[in-house]
Amino acid sequence: MQRHKNIYILIIFCIVLCIITLVHKGENNSAKNTTYGMDKLVKLDKKNSYSKENNPLEVPLILQNPELERGCEVTSLAMLLNFNGLSVDKLELAKNIKYVPFQNNGLMGNMDEGFVGDMYDIDMPGLGVHIKPILELAKLYISENCILDLTGSNPENLYKAIDKEHPVWILTNASFRKLPDYEFRTWKTNTGERQVTYRQHSVLLTGYTEQYVYINDPLDTEKNKRIDKKDFEEAWVQLGRQALTIIP
Repeated sequence: MQRHKNIYILIIFCIVLCIITLVHKGENNSAKNTTYGMDKLVKLDKKNSYSKENNPLEVPLILQNPELERGCEVTSLAMLLNFNGLSVDKLELAKNIKYVPFQNNGLMGNMDEGFVGDMYDIDMPGLGVHIKPILELAKLYISENCILDLTGSNPENLYKAIDKEHPVWILTNASFRKLPDYEFRTWKTNTGERQVTYRQHSVLLTGYTEQYVYINDPLDTEKNKRIDKKDFEEAWVQLGRQALTIIP
C-alpha cells in the first residue's frame, strides 16, 4: 500500500516538473521573439533613414531675379506648387500675397501679417514675410487639407517629408548657418518687439544625407545645391522653425 502511494507521489512530481519546464521554455521563446521584433524595427528604421541620400528630388528651379529682388519666399513657394503639378508663376504669387507697410505710425511692419515693404525693388524699403501669409497664399491654389504646416517641429520631420518625396518650403538666412547677434535688430511692431534680420531668406529643401542637405535656392543657378546639414538646421531653428510642404 505504501509502495503504491510513493509511486503516485512520484507521478505527480513528474507532471508538475514537466509543466514548469514547458512554461519556462515558453517564456524564454516569448522573450526571444520580443527582442527580435525590436531589433527588426530598429533595422527597418535605419533602413528607411536617408533613403534619398545622394538622390535629391527633381524640383524645377525658379530664380527670383530680376523681377523679384526680395521675392525669395514666393519664388520658393512657386517651386513647391509647380512640383505638385500646379502651374503657378512667381509673379502671380507676388501679386496675390498680402502686403503691409514697411513702417506706419512709428511701427515697423509685421511679417506675420503680410510681406513687409517692397518685394520688387531692392532700393525701396522692404524685408520679407513669415510663413503665415505664405500659408494663406498657398490656400488660393490648393486645398488646405493638402498643406502641412511643419512650423515648430524638429528637423527630423523635414527629412520625413523628403522621404515621402515632398519637398519642403523653408525660412532661413542667406548664409545657411547660424547668424551672430549683430545681424539682428529689434523692430517695434503692432504686436510687440520682434528680432529681425536683413539676411532672411527662403529656399526649397529637396534632399538630405547624414552630413548635408540639398536645396533649390532662388538666388542661385545651381540646382540641388549642397550645404552643411548641421549649419542648415541651426539657421532654420534660429529663424523660428518655419516650414511647410504639400501632400496631395
